Amino acid sequence: MAKQVGSGWRTRGAVTYVALLALMTTAGCAAQSDMIDLWKDPSFTSGPVHNVLVVALRKDPVRRRMWEDAFAKELGARGLTATASYQLFPEAPPDTQEVIEAVRRNGHDAVLVSIRQPDQTTSTYVPGTVRSEYVTTENYYGFFHSYWRDVQDPGHTETDAITKVQTDVWVTGVRGRLIWSGTLRTLESVSDPTVETSVSKEIIPAMEKQGLVPKKKK
Repeated sequence: MAKQVGSGWRTRGAVTYVALLALMTTAGCAAQSDMIDLWKDPSFTSGPVHNVLVVALRKDPVRRRMWEDAFAKELGARGLTATASYQLFPEAPPDTQEVIEAVRRNGHDAVLVSIRQPDQTTSTYVPGTVRSEYVTTENYYGFFHSYWRDVQDPGHTETDAITKVQTDVWVTGVRGRLIWSGTLRTLESVSDPTVETSVSKEIIPAMEKQGLVPKKKK
């Protein structure tokens, strides 16, 4: 359907611009990650932990060090003693017996374990839209004619990769026990620049809300 250009074209253009701006703003503010499956042992009332052994279960030694360093740095900024396990076990993440021995030797009162869960995908169908396109044509006599026309954009399916990183906190003692667990879910693969942000902005604040770690020192 063709629409003749008239005095209302400026209004139409303004409306289109506002709609586009709103769409861009909404997309830019969309949450890319969140914490799910949060759980805390209701019987745990001892308050914040103090001396934490950080273990990232990663096959890639570089990724393992990145995650352990990020946790140790953020916990240290809150006044806690935090030790990355690769400093004690550089070749590979420690097994259960090695963790027990490290706890006994170094006096850790908690063990934080970071586990990368299998990736998943999610598909979302985005319906087609109708947009207005400004067209200028030349007729047989050499005169130009401008008008708006509706253009149909077809729908499509968007597929996103979902990455999940589970964090468990165990307290030590006569018998170690799980006191907290939470999973970071993100639509983007957690790349090198975002590991520290994921820990400092998502995971540790979730632990802080449950009273496991103190607030960051100013």
